[in-house]
This record gives sequence, C-alpha cells and structure tokens, in this order.
Amino acid sequence: MSLSGDCIFLRGVELTACHGVLPEERTRPQRFVIDAEVWPETDDYARGDDYRRAVCYGAILDTIVEVAGGPHKSLIEALALVLIDELLLRFRPIDAVRITVHKPEAPLQGKFTDVGVILTRRRGRA
Repeated sequence: MSLSGDCIFLRGVELTACHGVLPEERTRPQRFVIDAEVWPETDDYARGDDYRRAVCYGAILDTIVEVAGGPHKSLIEALALVLIDELLLRFRPIDAVRITVHKPEAPLQGKFTDVGVILTRRRGRA
C-alpha cells in the first residue's frame, strides 16, 4: 500500500508482554519492540501550528503500551491489527496506520537478530 503526505512516527517502543503460540509464551513475558507510523487526514494542523488539531505523540505511545500490554494474542499479526484498530478508533484525524511488531527474542531455533510483522491499514478499508 502506497501512502504519501505527512507521517508521524514512534520507533522502538519497548515493553514486555505475553503473546505467542507456545504455552510458555502465555505466562512468561517476552520483550517486544513496536514501531508506529500514522498518516493524518490533513496537514492543516501543521499549516496553522495548531496543537489541538494534531495527533499527540504521547497519546499514541500510551495507546501502544496499553493495548500491547493487554490480553494475550497468539499471533503478533493479531496484536498489530488490534493496535491499528485502536489507533484508528481513538484518533479521528488519522487516515492510515502502519504498525511493526518486533519479537527479537522469539523462541526459534537458529540465529537471528529480529523477527516481526508489518501491517498497514487505511481508515475504512481492510
């Protein structure tokens, strides 16, 4: 999906939570790192230097931490989608969201530096 225009981002939001398919992942917290990119519907807030019409970075961060720290999800894809849905619900000025969920300590055989998913959705479209 191609997106253009103003983009607000938060990178490297770290938290521990219990998400994953394996039984131990339901009870033993793991480290997750989440990146969020949001595209506002308009650039009017920037043109007018109007904080009241902007999307608050702190509120986006709080939403990510709250939702990702919430109920267990077996798939990190499902976690990313819940994050997208919640950001679109809470922040009306957002037109599109891209969420990356990194699971750098996933219980996999072999050597790797990171594993994760990237989901992108626009308001009103699946």
